[in-house]
Amino acid sequence: MYHTRSRWLMLGVTLLILGMLAACAPVAQPGAEPAGDGGEEVDLAFWNMPFVTQEVSPDYVLQWQEDVKTALPNVNVDEFYGPGTYKDQRDRFLLQAESGTPDVIEGLVEDTAAYVQAGLIEPLDERFAAWEDSGQFVESTLEPLRINGQLYGIPYNTNARGMVYRTDIFEENGLEVPTTWGEFVETARQITELTDGETHGAYVCSLIGDPRAAQEFMSWYFQVSGGENMFTVTDGEITFNATVEELEQVLTLYDELFDTSVPYPAVDPNVRGTGWPVEDPGYVEGKWAMAPMGPWLWGRRGDSEMAADILENKTAVAQLPVAEGGVPATYLEVKPIMLNANSANPDAAWELIQFITSREEMGQWLADSGGIPARSDSMEMPEFTESEIGAWLQGFADQLPISVAMAPVNWGPVSEANLRAVNFVIYDEQTPAEAAQWLFNQITELLETGQV
Repeated sequence: MYHTRSRWLMLGVTLLILGMLAACAPVAQPGAEPAGDGGEEVDLAFWNMPFVTQEVSPDYVLQWQEDVKTALPNVNVDEFYGPGTYKDQRDRFLLQAESGTPDVIEGLVEDTAAYVQAGLIEPLDERFAAWEDSGQFVESTLEPLRINGQLYGIPYNTNARGMVYRTDIFEENGLEVPTTWGEFVETARQITELTDGETHGAYVCSLIGDPRAAQEFMSWYFQVSGGENMFTVTDGEITFNATVEELEQVLTLYDELFDTSVPYPAVDPNVRGTGWPVEDPGYVEGKWAMAPMGPWLWGRRGDSEMAADILENKTAVAQLPVAEGGVPATYLEVKPIMLNANSANPDAAWELIQFITSREEMGQWLADSGGIPARSDSMEMPEFTESEIGAWLQGFADQLPISVAMAPVNWGPVSEANLRAVNFVIYDEQTPAEAAQWLFNQITELLETGQV
């Protein structure tokens, strides 16, 4: 159960997280001058999902807007932060990036390869090497953003997927935290029965196009693949590594979780085909007792008194249950800030990126939303060392040693295929074996037609 920790424990947590992330040694380089000093005003657009969907609080966004005006007085940052969800943001950027708008875009590591393939984002190696803060960034968060030897984004947020669960429900009913997929399904069904369906035992995302659903699928896949990527990229050549048997094993998990032939399903059948906008609020409203999750959920404490009570007093973080015959593994999330290669003001855009990923701004953003900063010095800020969030983050930091970064390919079509196969199964349109064969064939065709 999560309890308030004293300051010395927060310091210990911070040091342990930094050790797990294996930060690079500092490199002393001269920094850039503030944008627009002595020059004309510059207008920039910065698209990012968290400001739009309230993954960070509205109060933080207002504070950020004041901070950027102070730090970059001659830069006007448009207060339209994009279309919202990562899918909508990615699709819009692919369509309009050549117009130069937005100048700076936040996103998922899975987006980066698609933007690189389309020639829409600028490599940042020279700019990053000249920045005196470059040595503060954790190397494990930079590596997934290097494609063909070039750095295409500056990381600001990282986490490894774990599982949140309701400690009160487990303790009151004498339940053990599941460690295998079989136990996960069975325990979830027990909870649904024990609560007479008031709280379903589990939730997993299954919405086609939902980034969380795609990431959860890959967490399960990494377990059955022995921690190996679905694709290998060597000298620009992409190899598809998955087998039909591995895909069938993952799809069987979804089939069992959503099985309505049993009296008390593990997952509420009414949430089939839904994603993170249902997953997160549903957990803090007490609708499910277990869910794959990352540290951002901490930002939901302000939703209600019930949400604060569940997160602060009745939730713990565990490793994802492991596939029978598989290995402990999970998805490594890295969120980058990227520079539009078509920006009319690339130097000012780079200075905006430096501001966004500075020690203070990165730390304040992730302390508000719940996340592990990609900078070692941000983790040393009082927002982490002297507050309750440090202990919360530790549960997810514990998963970093088993986390796997996604291969640098165009994941959009692949993730859509993965989730279509999931939907075939959970809506009883195909068996896991049939859907696995379809998925294998579909991804093979995507690769052969140059869509990966």
